[in-house]
Amino acid sequence: MARYKLTAGMVKAARGSSIGDGGGLWLMPRGDKQYWIFIYQRHGRRREMGLGPLESVSLADAREKADEARKLLHAGKDPFKESSFRQVDKRVPTFGDYADEYIKDHAPQWRGGKTEIGWKSSLEVHAKGLRKLPVNEIRRADVVRVVKPIWHAKAETAKKTLERIAAVLELATDMELRTGPNPARMDAKARDKALGVQAASGNHESMPYSELPKFFASIPETAAGRALRLLILNANRTGEVRFADWSEIDMDAKVWVIPASRMKEPREHRIPLTDAAIAALGEPGEGLVFKGARRGRPIGEVAMAKLLAKEIVKFTVHGFRTTFRTWAQDHGYPDEVAEPALAHDKRSKVIRAYARSDVLERRREMMEAWTAFCGSGAR
Repeated sequence: MARYKLTAGMVKAARGSSIGDGGGLWLMPRGDKQYWIFIYQRHGRRREMGLGPLESVSLADAREKADEARKLLHAGKDPFKESSFRQVDKRVPTFGDYADEYIKDHAPQWRGGKTEIGWKSSLEVHAKGLRKLPVNEIRRADVVRVVKPIWHAKAETAKKTLERIAAVLELATDMELRTGPNPARMDAKARDKALGVQAASGNHESMPYSELPKFFASIPETAAGRALRLLILNANRTGEVRFADWSEIDMDAKVWVIPASRMKEPREHRIPLTDAAIAALGEPGEGLVFKGARRGRPIGEVAMAKLLAKEIVKFTVHGFRTTFRTWAQDHGYPDEVAEPALAHDKRSKVIRAYARSDVLERRREMMEAWTAFCGSGAR
């Protein structure tokens, strides 16, 4: 492969575009700066090694560094570890260490503790496979490897994880700890090719309500089954049911009060409980209603989704909220009753200031009718 194809003039004129000097040496734009990158393959793996920004590394210096890297490769050595110009570099942190620092630095800016918990879940649990890798060695294949297993089963979680990985790597690039494109930033075509087509965000596939009674009758008598039954009967979100606590349940009044801290919108949500919903809760106790295998933890995030997938893969658990809303609309229930059942409030701030009722008893009548419909498949 021809080398030394660039001239000083070509380098000076290369603003915002990538140009190659041959032999794996490239000058590439990163943000508002230009960086020298040496691209090579070792043990069948494509690697990108930063040689420094153009403002401090000349064309001659970049060629000298690339030549040294080529000699090391020819000798069977790893340029990342053996190059003399890298020996004076500061230790590049692992993704895990850098992700932890990112959360620590940004947590004070986030609203509430739930955001921090979400970031930790994404970067400690779902991105666990990246945590031991240096931030400058993470490739797209590495990112795909950790996100792909949850891409369909936990669609929203996967998207948030991908976005959070990208944010950490973006900061690493800004701090000149890595060079090259952000492997977690993909356009729709590249993402669909690498991970598969995912249902559009916010457009959850819902079961037609005509099919619901038959499915409802087939739900097994397990913890996950009872949780799914409760979710359908109350039109809940998954997290509301998973983290349901006995302290929130008033059996005498037949009301479940979910505190604002657990709601998507920071408002307390009261739910009128039907007899069938109370039965789905199981025997009264303390702490979490639906306990998981691990002590102090609820049932898994995909436990209910797995029950649905066994029957009809294309529908989602969240989609049962749409199923309920469509049923309510077709059966003549007004928005002022149906929307509060979903913890939605479309009234203006002025109207909310004067009309503060959550129409609990009117909703109770509607949920009794909905429960009767859901259970009609067992007759």
